[in-house]
Amino acid sequence: MEPNAVTKVVTDEIGITAKFMEDLKMFALTKGIDLIEAVILFIIGYIICRYIRKAVEHILDRSSVDPSAKTFISEIIFFFCLAIVVIVALGTAGVAAGTLAAAFGGIGLAIGLGLKDNIGNVASGIFILIFRPFRVGDYIQVGGNQGTVTDIRIMYTLISTLGNQMIVIPNSSLINSVIKNYSAFDTRNLEFTFDVGYDTNLPECITLLKKLFTEDPYVLNKEDLPIYVSGMAESSIRIYVRAQVDRTKYFDAQNELYIKVKEAFDKAGIDIPFPQVVVHRAKE
Repeated sequence: MEPNAVTKVVTDEIGITAKFMEDLKMFALTKGIDLIEAVILFIIGYIICRYIRKAVEHILDRSSVDPSAKTFISEIIFFFCLAIVVIVALGTAGVAAGTLAAAFGGIGLAIGLGLKDNIGNVASGIFILIFRPFRVGDYIQVGGNQGTVTDIRIMYTLISTLGNQMIVIPNSSLINSVIKNYSAFDTRNLEFTFDVGYDTNLPECITLLKKLFTEDPYVLNKEDLPIYVSGMAESSIRIYVRAQVDRTKYFDAQNELYIKVKEAFDKAGIDIPFPQVVVHRAKE
């Protein structure tokens, strides 16, 4: 390359660099302060939004609002306030109102298309809070999962299992599934099927079970306790009993009643058969 050409290239590069630095300087002088103000405003606004959320949670804790709605309401208010902070910060940065509206419209459309499932979760969360198929503290079963509802949030619901595991279920999945709420009523039914041998005296066995269940403090339906022979199996006769107990004492009652029945059967000499096969030897 000729010396004049090299000199020209170097001169052009220096000119471009100088122009860039000049433009950067002008931008810093004209927009730099606005950007710094916008960033500071956003940080302060974000902190204020978090304090507002905590204040709302504190107010809701002291009010009579259903526990199911507390987290949901506080998060909705938080994101609404945060959206206002973002708009104000962008306006401070020098973004025109028309440009801001168009940008938010495009962003909203993109978010709506890309996060349609999450929007469905939000709508489902609102549905849960309005129609209340369950509340925080209820013991429910959804599909193969069951546990106590610990929190209902914008996108999902948290369930704590008896094994001390946390299950996160999207709200849209809850609405589209069959929900079995064990806490919908103050009482729950304990259903028992006891297998006894074919040589058992059934009237005496039923009398024994009826006396045992009606004297137990956990059983609430002592006057109308359903107890009857429900069927004849291959190796046993089945007796059905349905006891109504306090839902908060369901497992305690189940444990105690099973133990009492087993002890009573052993004492009365009532056989509890197990599956067995009878083999007949053919005559020679």
